[in-house]
Amino acid sequence: MPESRPPATFVTDLRPNRLASLEGTVVALEPIREVAIPGGAQKRVRTARLKDATGEIALTLWGEEVELVREGDRIRIHEGWVKDYKGRPQLSLGRLGKLTRLTPPETPSTRKVDP
Repeated sequence: MPESRPPATFVTDLRPNRLASLEGTVVALEPIREVAIPGGAQKRVRTARLKDATGEIALTLWGEEVELVREGDRIRIHEGWVKDYKGRPQLSLGRLGKLTRLTPPETPSTRKVDP
């Protein structure tokens, strides 16, 4: 049975307070930073720029998510959460979202070179 995929959403269609599933390319990554969360703990956060054919959106990655992507990776977000941040839509994985790298990870070459 083929994998069930949600209908495609494009960046220009994203609206705050809704779930969204889309594919795009990571075109920029900000440095990882530490922020204080309620209760006094620190959590790592990183903002990426995700681009599709219709535009770009900020993608906020939290905790272990900050290590999941590299600039140039093509990724799929399934059921990410869109919120309004300073008057602009911003995407995160929220509680239910999943991130899948569509770009295969780099692997060292196993080809032997003859001297």
